[in-house]
Amino acid sequence: MITKKSVLFLLFFITTNIIAIENTISVTEPWIRSAPPTAKILGAFMNLHNDSNKEVRLTRVVADKFNRIEIHRTIDSNGFMKMVRQDYVPIPAQGSISLKPGSWHMMIINPIIVPVLGEEVTLELEFDNNTKISVSFKIMDGLMQMKHK
Repeated sequence: MITKKSVLFLLFFITTNIIAIENTISVTEPWIRSAPPTAKILGAFMNLHNDSNKEVRLTRVVADKFNRIEIHRTIDSNGFMKMVRQDYVPIPAQGSISLKPGSWHMMIINPIIVPVLGEEVTLELEFDNNTKISVSFKIMDGLMQMKHK
């Protein structure tokens, strides 16, 4: 027999676990490299932190102002560096990963409008644990950003 107390406990349990899942991923230092108004490709970078005991994957990134956003990784291929599209970014359990120039990064392809230096753009990050996070990315001068790292 299902009692009111059982239903309340079940709702509390489900709600608590959903909140815990959503709080396992955090984002720091999100930024997009500034570019001329006619740019066809922009780079986006950030640090992703996973506080859970299981690997979580960033699987998709979307935004209204951009036609397409792809996940990429720069790799050494027989002495030549090349960017390769990836299906996801693995964020290790109890760990983090940096998306930065020359490594993992997001390629923003054919922006509808190229944002200008100092503006902020919101991107929605989607993960394989059904978490979605809206993150504000600041448009920054890439050279200045790399000097501060």
